[in-house]
Amino acid sequence: RRGSPATGDCGAPPAMTHSRPSSSSSSFPVGSRVTFTCAEGARRIPGLPDTVECLPGDIWSRLPEPCGRSCSVPTRLRFAALSKEDETRNFFPVGTNVSYVCRPGYENTSESSPSSTCLQNLTWSQPAELCRSEYFC
Repeated sequence: RRGSPATGDCGAPPAMTHSRPSSSSSSFPVGSRVTFTCAEGARRIPGLPDTVECLPGDIWSRLPEPCGRSCSVPTRLRFAALSKEDETRNFFPVGTNVSYVCRPGYENTSESSPSSTCLQNLTWSQPAELCRSEYFC
């Protein structure tokens, strides 16, 4: 008996830039699920699903890329703390700005707050030292 082409098979999961499928198989019957993990240097984007399913019609369910390039947690500063809003975030794509507020015992010496930006090389820009000790002699 000759083998017939497989039906009800989605083939390999969709290729993504910063995410890799948990299985290296290239054959998935309808109903199969494949979870993606982050490639080296990428981080999980909070709130996004990470699993695709092989649907009837031999197509994969849609999945936005679950991982991306992100800076690590912003630099801790002696004179300032991360703003409450930025303190709760855990994903910082390139171009993200975070702001700081002067710590108790320090006063802001300008109109703007110290801030830092996630750079292309996934490091943080150096925030300006805009907070001065109130006990400065």
